[in-house]
Amino acid sequence: MENKITIKAVEVVPLQMDVHSLENKSKDENSSISIDDISNECQSQLNELMEQQKKNNNQFPIEVFPKIVQSVIIDTNENLNYPIDFISGAILYASSLAIGNTHRVSFKKEWTESAVIFIVMIGKAGTNKSHPLSFALKPIERYDNISYKEYQRKHLEYVKIETLSKKERAEQGIDDPVKPSFKKFIVSDFTQEALAEVHKCNLRGITAYNDEIAGFFKNFNRYKKGSEMEFWLSAWSGKPIKIDRKSGEPIFIPYPFISIGGTIQNGLLSEIAKEGRTENGFLDRILFVYPEDIKKEYWSDTDINEETVAIWDNVISKMLELNLEYDDIDNPKPIVLEFSVEAKNLLFEWQKTNTDQCNNQETEVYGSIYSKLDIYILRFSLILEILSYACGESNKEEISDKSVKGAISIINYFKRTAEKVYSITSNLNPLEKYPLNKRHFYEDLDEEFTTSEGIALAEKYGIYKRTFLRFLKDQTLFQKLIKGNYKKML
Repeated sequence: MENKITIKAVEVVPLQMDVHSLENKSKDENSSISIDDISNECQSQLNELMEQQKKNNNQFPIEVFPKIVQSVIIDTNENLNYPIDFISGAILYASSLAIGNTHRVSFKKEWTESAVIFIVMIGKAGTNKSHPLSFALKPIERYDNISYKEYQRKHLEYVKIETLSKKERAEQGIDDPVKPSFKKFIVSDFTQEALAEVHKCNLRGITAYNDEIAGFFKNFNRYKKGSEMEFWLSAWSGKPIKIDRKSGEPIFIPYPFISIGGTIQNGLLSEIAKEGRTENGFLDRILFVYPEDIKKEYWSDTDINEETVAIWDNVISKMLELNLEYDDIDNPKPIVLEFSVEAKNLLFEWQKTNTDQCNNQETEVYGSIYSKLDIYILRFSLILEILSYACGESNKEEISDKSVKGAISIINYFKRTAEKVYSITSNLNPLEKYPLNKRHFYEDLDEEFTTSEGIALAEKYGIYKRTFLRFLKDQTLFQKLIKGNYKKML
């Protein structure tokens, strides 16, 4: 079964035993090579091989989630055929929405980030993209349903009082009615102004959810040419929403929280790259959940454990119970979490590496993608910390190094899916972005080769060793098989 958490048969690759190191050890310690030495060496290389296989498959790193959330992912995967990547991405998305404006994360005094994410699930028709999202959002949808029933009740009372004259209200001791509003989290059919109107009624935060998000992109600028793109770029950055209308009251939301979620089929990916969305950075802000070799599954004859549903309901409910505080002018006043010393050190080290990758990119698009990850790593750290709190694994006094490590793993996943999406939407041969000598060098390489063979051939084309090793990191062109062994992707 595809994309399952099960041990699959793997291609048997001969382990390259480091006999010389064992021999040296024997000489140094004046002892013979033991069975334990050989066993440990085998296990070490087997672990490396399995880790590399996981990286090549680029499956979502579910180990970053709390244990009980992992159990939800595994149970839905095994019994409902929810692909690991889709249910993991859906949990990240629902958790972000449940947190909303209750908490922010601070890296520096003047730099705080919310938990807002823009996320899209990519897969062929029938590959179970939508159901994981529905499952993850169900507890929040239940809140919306309860809220709507309450709105209907208040609206009937409002209409009833509205029909009374002032004299009748005075006689009955009834004050002038206040028009009720429908407070909800999930919005699926909307205009820009309607979305802002909904957000005005729920300052905690909302999401624009589109099961088939291609339609969302097609409708960009349907009403106001050029304005919708700017609206979403600002929403991602958390900039104030200001809408002046000819009819109706103006809208001003100083601290917006609007996320985006949805699904799209592989064949429609080109739709999201239209109208300059790759050039203005909008596409770089989207997180793509893109499983490898995903296929339609046979129906499962087992059902999900009721406990699993209850677990997820409780986790989301715990986050929805987080109190949203307000300042003296009724604007949201989020609780701001700071990073522990260890967590901050990890972030600094990661950012150095990410910055070097940005600066060394020969394609500007990749540099732009990597730059947005500086923001997302803070947001993922916040989501994971609050999610851990909801699962009883954190007191949420600060962002821990565990949450940052998890955020780095998630970043690595989305970095690779972004590169994959760009290679599709750009419709370019990945080699075309490189100079002629690198292209000829690539064509001259054997289908499979070692690092030393690559270095020797690179010298013939005037490519320095350091340049070759950087070139080797392009996953659209090369696949690492085992340590020191590579395969060409084209």
